[in-house]
Amino acid sequence: MRQRINRTPLQSEIIKYIQEYIHDENLKAGDKLPSQSELMEMMGVSRTSLREAIKTLEAKEVLEVKNGKGIYVKHNDENVLMSQLNFLEEKESLLEVMEARRILEKEIIKLVVKNITDKELESLGEVVKVLMDKYHRGEKQNVEDKKFHYMIYESSHNRVMHRLILSISRSMDKLWDFPLNMKDPFTDTIPLHEELYKAICERDVKRALEINEHILGMMYQTIQKQK
Repeated sequence: MRQRINRTPLQSEIIKYIQEYIHDENLKAGDKLPSQSELMEMMGVSRTSLREAIKTLEAKEVLEVKNGKGIYVKHNDENVLMSQLNFLEEKESLLEVMEARRILEKEIIKLVVKNITDKELESLGEVVKVLMDKYHRGEKQNVEDKKFHYMIYESSHNRVMHRLILSISRSMDKLWDFPLNMKDPFTDTIPLHEELYKAICERDVKRALEINEHILGMMYQTIQKQK
């Protein structure tokens, strides 16, 4: 049974509601949906949120908006709807992972700058070299990128913080596996990894924090833009 929407993430909830409405009302291609005002009232959502969801479904050719006439079912394909819902759920999950990373890594970077050993710096430098070589050759760097970050976590020498970040590692691993059908989505952040390494070598905690936040901010925005 359909209920008013009162929780986030909102866009996927609106799409689920529309999917259920189409199914429950047995709507076919060419059938008309309620007006935007009626849908807003039924779901308890804003016009902006509803329009964003409708635009997404238009792009997937599930709905068609005819100016001055209303919203119509274009293709009644549950597989397309489910695919879009899975996409949105993965996107939302990744954004939540990024939010957790930003909080945890802020403290981890402080500890790394303070506690990393010369031997660990040397090992990290070797990974950075391979990472940058692959970057300049235009090759995928996801393996080295992942290794770089996990070596940093370990170099904090704080078992509790290390365990905390590893507790979300399964979700984090998706970030290095080209999620949301993106190809090399975070390539633009790679040169910043070398800058982060230099800041850690110089024990410059302020600079290291700024660069790391810049990296994570760029990743967050890239994921957020995916539709």
